[in-house]
Amino acid sequence: MGTSSSKWILHIVSDATGNLGSHMLHSVLTQFPEEHFSIQYHLFADREKEIRAQIGQLAGEGHLVFHGVLSPDHKALVRELCDARNIPHYDLLGGLVGFLEKFTGLKSANDVDKLHPVDAHYFERIRAMEFTAQHDDNRRLETLHEAEIVIVGLSRVSKSPTSTWLGSLGYKVANVAISRETGFPEVLDKVKDRTVAFTMRPKDLHDIRRRRFEGFHDKISEQDLEQLPYYDLRSIVSEVAWVEKEYRARKYPIIDISGQTVEEVAARVITTLNPQKNDLLNPA
Repeated sequence: MGTSSSKWILHIVSDATGNLGSHMLHSVLTQFPEEHFSIQYHLFADREKEIRAQIGQLAGEGHLVFHGVLSPDHKALVRELCDARNIPHYDLLGGLVGFLEKFTGLKSANDVDKLHPVDAHYFERIRAMEFTAQHDDNRRLETLHEAEIVIVGLSRVSKSPTSTWLGSLGYKVANVAISRETGFPEVLDKVKDRTVAFTMRPKDLHDIRRRRFEGFHDKISEQDLEQLPYYDLRSIVSEVAWVEKEYRARKYPIIDISGQTVEEVAARVITTLNPQKNDLLNPA
């Protein structure tokens, strides 16, 4: 058993991209002191030779192996190699697969090719990603009506990162920047039923805008740009109050993204608008 001062290397062994193990471990590790852990990936280990090579190189203490391989033979091989080296190991899939087999009476195909099929859903995601990239930051407003999700918001409220994430899930997303100077494009009236509005705490927005232009600090100071409304906290407070009033007048659902990750914000967008999609929970 380790001690509180132990340094552990967590090995994710996967016969595919390792997304499952990565998501699971990173979620769990948020509850532990991060300085005690590092992660190493051993991906596309779908042959006996590769698995032996990956695990065979591990020696000494401080290793933990988390494997997400489908083949029962490969699972057994990982256990055998780890046990021979006294390395603790955990099967990320075994319990779930066994549970489904037990209570459904169905058998798992254990076919790694089915994890990331090049099928209709795959090409749908690609088309969605292309659409989202083409409709970033007010571009191609003439085809805004083709979007499944429309995000509106002030500058620097995470519209583009959230759109990109949703696009990778297979949603056609467009985002539209709003300002007092430009107002709300008329075309938004036609997509009201699929529009969501982003806002955030003025102090947070002020901090983000300042960080965005830290590299231009000398130029900003030289030209006295700090007094521009874009950077001024009091102006931002007024700007946020204005845009939220406009959101309510247009009856847009409003999402306050303050302190949230892109993944959390994207999940809130999906639950708020409930666009009709299936089988698009995992981007890759």
